[in-house]
Amino acid sequence: MTPSLLVLVAGAFFVGGAISFHQQRKPLWSVVLIAVIAAALIGYGAYSWSVSV
Repeated sequence: MTPSLLVLVAGAFFVGGAISFHQQRKPLWSVVLIAVIAAALIGYGAYSWSVSV
């Protein structure tokens, strides 16, 4: 597995965490924070994967 794929998997993990936090009615700031981290990881993983291919 390439490092880019690992970053994408970590981003997907954080997406699941954000959805779970939302369903548990956690504070909005924590859901937004996890969602921003997920978007950053997925964006960086997709960028680094596209550059390395």
